[in-house]
Amino acid sequence: MKHAILAAAALLAFAGPAQAGVISDTGAGAYWGGNDHRYGDVIGGAMFDITGATVTLDGSMLTIRIATAFAGHAGTATYAGPKGIGYGDVFLGASWNPAGTDAHHTGDKAANGTKWAYGLNLDDRWNNQGGSFSLYELNGATNAYNILNSESFMKCTLGSQCYYRNGQATAVKTTSSTVRQTGHTGTWTVTRDQGLLFNIDVRGTALAGYGDMALHWGQTCQNDVIEGITDVPEPASPVLIGLALAALALRRRARA
Repeated sequence: MKHAILAAAALLAFAGPAQAGVISDTGAGAYWGGNDHRYGDVIGGAMFDITGATVTLDGSMLTIRIATAFAGHAGTATYAGPKGIGYGDVFLGASWNPAGTDAHHTGDKAANGTKWAYGLNLDDRWNNQGGSFSLYELNGATNAYNILNSESFMKCTLGSQCYYRNGQATAVKTTSSTVRQTGHTGTWTVTRDQGLLFNIDVRGTALAGYGDMALHWGQTCQNDVIEGITDVPEPASPVLIGLALAALALRRRARA
């Protein structure tokens, strides 16, 4: 019976809150992507810095946290466009295939990098409180069919009026026939100077079964980009939970 009790405790421990997978955007392995125009990790100053992201899949509830100093500063740099710089959409996939073998993948762009499978399309990317978003499947053969790049949002002339990371995936091309609204919506919130939080129930989509999750996010200028892949541990299965509960029931009977 002692062994049954120990097994129950271990199984119930696995049935606790899902662990968060982490993608870091600092240090020697930070993703820069192309084209950095010789600025390195961050173009245009510390306000655009992204330091990391965590991904949690608890059952079918997907939570993504992105740590960035840009949180709360959408609308800045109106020279870039009438609304200024906003928040980009989040792109997700089951695998990560960046171009180049260098640590920062400085040649990686939407045109030659990871083919993204899903996009979280923000309702109002200039809202500094947050709002809602829609989950889209990206079914085109390449990103070009499914995604708008940073140059679709930046109206200043690259190289003379401004610099930004061009060629990077920025928003779902919702007008494309190759993208499909899944019917799933979620919410996002902004904590000023700290980060963005996204929550959505992905039940019935392929995302719910992902063991690994690749992610891409940046501002509409993509002055800094976070991209990478992390393991997303799954909570214990109902079978394991059932075994744990059965072991605990046997313990109660032994005491009776």
